[in-house]
Amino acid sequence: MTKTKRNYTPRVPATVCPHCLTRSIAYDSVQLDVFTREIRYVCQDADCQHTFVAQLGIFRTVRPSMKPNPAITEAILPHGQWRSKPANDDQRVPANDDQPDAAEVAPSPG
Repeated sequence: MTKTKRNYTPRVPATVCPHCLTRSIAYDSVQLDVFTREIRYVCQDADCQHTFVAQLGIFRTVRPSMKPNPAITEAILPHGQWRSKPANDDQRVPANDDQPDAAEVAPSPG
């Protein structure tokens, strides 16, 4: 069996080096879980050669699957929804809640 030569340039995942802004190409990746992949990049600038790790993750659904996997359907956000929390999501109790309202104890002018 002979190997046929490609007639196109293979696409290599790339990003920009955060230090020198030169192209950095992926040279290795590891699947962390069903939603996350860790990718190792190396800068193509010979003077920089920064090597770093980035993560690629699945966060939400754009178009629902025609063959959904029931094991993971609940973990992905439904179509069109964003995962957001309000800025005041903590349930703090005001410091003076155990005291009566100021209007009830203030003397009336007279």
